[in-house]
Amino acid sequence: MPVLLQTETAECGLVSLAMIADWYNLPTDVRNLRQYGGFSIRGATLRMVMDTAASIGMKSRALQLDMDNLPALKLPCILHWDLNHFVVLAAIRRGKVVIHDPAAGRRIMGMKEVSLHFTGVALELWPAGEMKQEQQPRNRLRLSTLTGRIAGFAITLTKLFCYSILVESCGLLLPAGMQLIMDHAIPANDTSLLTLICLGLLFFVLFRTGISMLRGWTSLVASTLIDIQWKAGLFERMLSLPLAYFEKRRLGDIQSRFSSLGILRTTLTNNVVSAIMDGIMLVGLIVMMLLYGGWLLWIVLAFFLAWGGFRLMTYPAWRRASEELIVREARAGSHFMETLYSINTIKALGLDKQRAQHWINLNVESANATVRKTRYEMLFSGGNILIAALEQIALLWLGAHQVIDGQLTLGMFVAFNTYRGQFADRANNLLNMLLQLRMLSLHKERVADIAHAEAESPLSEHTRQLLAPGEPATLTLHNLSFQYDPFVPPLFSELHIEINAGESVAIIGPSGRGKTTLLKIMAGLLQPTTGEVHINGMNIRTTGLRNYRACIACVLQDDSLLAGSVADNISAFDPQPDEKWMQHCAQLSNIHEDILRMPMGYQTLISELGGSLSGGQKQRLLIARALYRRPSILFLDEATSHLDTVNEAQINTAIKSLRITRVIIAHRPSTIASADRVIDLDRGK
Repeated sequence: MPVLLQTETAECGLVSLAMIADWYNLPTDVRNLRQYGGFSIRGATLRMVMDTAASIGMKSRALQLDMDNLPALKLPCILHWDLNHFVVLAAIRRGKVVIHDPAAGRRIMGMKEVSLHFTGVALELWPAGEMKQEQQPRNRLRLSTLTGRIAGFAITLTKLFCYSILVESCGLLLPAGMQLIMDHAIPANDTSLLTLICLGLLFFVLFRTGISMLRGWTSLVASTLIDIQWKAGLFERMLSLPLAYFEKRRLGDIQSRFSSLGILRTTLTNNVVSAIMDGIMLVGLIVMMLLYGGWLLWIVLAFFLAWGGFRLMTYPAWRRASEELIVREARAGSHFMETLYSINTIKALGLDKQRAQHWINLNVESANATVRKTRYEMLFSGGNILIAALEQIALLWLGAHQVIDGQLTLGMFVAFNTYRGQFADRANNLLNMLLQLRMLSLHKERVADIAHAEAESPLSEHTRQLLAPGEPATLTLHNLSFQYDPFVPPLFSELHIEINAGESVAIIGPSGRGKTTLLKIMAGLLQPTTGEVHINGMNIRTTGLRNYRACIACVLQDDSLLAGSVADNISAFDPQPDEKWMQHCAQLSNIHEDILRMPMGYQTLISELGGSLSGGQKQRLLIARALYRRPSILFLDEATSHLDTVNEAQINTAIKSLRITRVIIAHRPSTIASADRVIDLDRGK
């Protein structure tokens, strides 16, 4: 039974279903289930989980039961947990319950502890007779996909392999030289032979050192180039994902996926070559041990098989501990980032101690996960030391008997022990590498969440200018509908709106009616459930969202400034800003005089949180940034809510003089009155 952890904030039901589907070997995974279920950030009901299970060819039965009937359930099944969560009941053994929690990992609990969380509702699941035709296979990220896009990757690996062959060949000669000295030079009192052998060994040591340094430099250069190429590609891919992707995930979890990319890079550039060399060296060392020690080789192999069996038996638990540690650290990182971004709110509400305590709790959970993983690693280290010591004692006793009986020379026995030490190190490294390669599936799945997520537009989208700068455009919505997931009523449906070029339209309605969502759809930030958005008769999806966004500008409710100067923020970090136009936009936004009173004028530095600015100054800077783009359509979502009536009136008048198309969401009567037309979303369709 696999243990899968949720990456989105409210997909426990989906991940629980994915674990059971994996148990029955159904060809699906969490990513494909997201497409079937379409769960929103608001969570899922039991009915949603059942409908999603039916869509992938599974039968289900919902039950209400007491704790006494828990062992009678068909396992594995889904339990409703803490009134707001879903977990998988994997097994019940000797009064202990094995729970696979999408939020916390594998847990073993007593019946009394389970009764504190279980709500009495369970969902049994099993495969139907026929699989659905539309079911998709599991979507895995192939290593060949990653390595195939790296320039010179095959050549670099070949170089590293050749360098490693030279280094390891020299390593095989050292014990042989030691045996020649002990068995020939010393008994014969031949100082000339001793000098010749030592000079030969010195040459090989110097040669191996030089080649090792060259190999290390090649590996460093390759790792750096691969790291840059992979991170650049994955970061660009992440930025191409739709806004809904980021709204469903924690920021710390997204950030932690880039650390998984570093582990993939290290494994491919360093560990793969080392593993291949270890495999080749093991064959050579086995041959040398057979030549020098004879049947003592089988003692060495028997101890290695015992150690390998021990590692393989404990691997599943170690993998679960490693995955849990990754998720715990990501959650602590998300809480830390959220605290920084919300420091004003935290200070105002006096939540600093509460947030600090919560962060400590998250770090304690992360520390506990680290302890659990380290405990296994300590067990591995202790077991390795114990088995190696037992092996050494056994070989010392048996080998000494061979030397005493004259079946081995002392030099041969010393050389055999040297080869045995190298074999133990190589075999241990190879075994660890094989287990790390199995662990790559975990990191590949984390990276695949970004790499395989559906982008809102191709990265190689053809760029073309749709409209002249500042040219007013007509915006048309055809039968527009939107719902967060298939299981809730639409926020709005069958909307048909036509906004003429140069017209100013105010969209009003009660809070929660979908005004901001509609504006984001009109701006190309969200994908409608049905319907199309056209600019001058052109579908914004077919013309390219990047081309469309070059014609528009937005001031959203949650808009933010970026770290840099005032000029950088107004010009949107234009490498060659138009100083006159920038100042004109600041004057239109009634912020020019405020900027001149700042210590360094337009070069005054502000943080990404804009802490040194008032709410009204931030909004006016955001409006100036939107105007700097010379948009054909300007979208304003409560863009003047922090302004006084005088500033608001002046800005409305200035924007109206530009004669561009404007779409405004507002509650203030003065802002609504400035529009040419009002659309009330509260009227329904």
